[in-house]
Amino acid sequence: MNSLQAFAALTILGGVGSALGAGTSMLPAEQHQGSVAYLTGGVGKREAQAFKQAAGRFPLALEFVERPGKGKHDEFVAGVDVKLIDPHGKTVLSTKSDGPYLLARVPSGRYTVAASYDGKSLKRPVDVKPNATHPVVLEWKHSA
Repeated sequence: MNSLQAFAALTILGGVGSALGAGTSMLPAEQHQGSVAYLTGGVGKREAQAFKQAAGRFPLALEFVERPGKGKHDEFVAGVDVKLIDPHGKTVLSTKSDGPYLLARVPSGRYTVAASYDGKSLKRPVDVKPNATHPVVLEWKHSA
């Protein structure tokens, strides 16, 4: 390999490394509420991709979607009021989503996700297990 080929290879590898690091740099700062660490966001294609890549590092991954009806595309939503409630009825996380994704680091156990969007509420039970990501898609059906 001559020096020009070596330079080209290093440039390409440097670009790949920068692209891989770009995913995590697109994430907002981690927030904390009690013992829960979480991220919320995912607006825009690059940030959404970063959230999808980071989901495996969090035991709970929430996605917020509105289903507008026949012939229309599903839409990601933001501004969702989210509560994560433990088995004793204690709210361990209460926040408003900054985008269609919320990733949370919570202790293993059974929780209830209570979410409200556009005046409509949903509740979902979730079992968070160690060393596994529990993905939950919360869907609001748009009433015409």
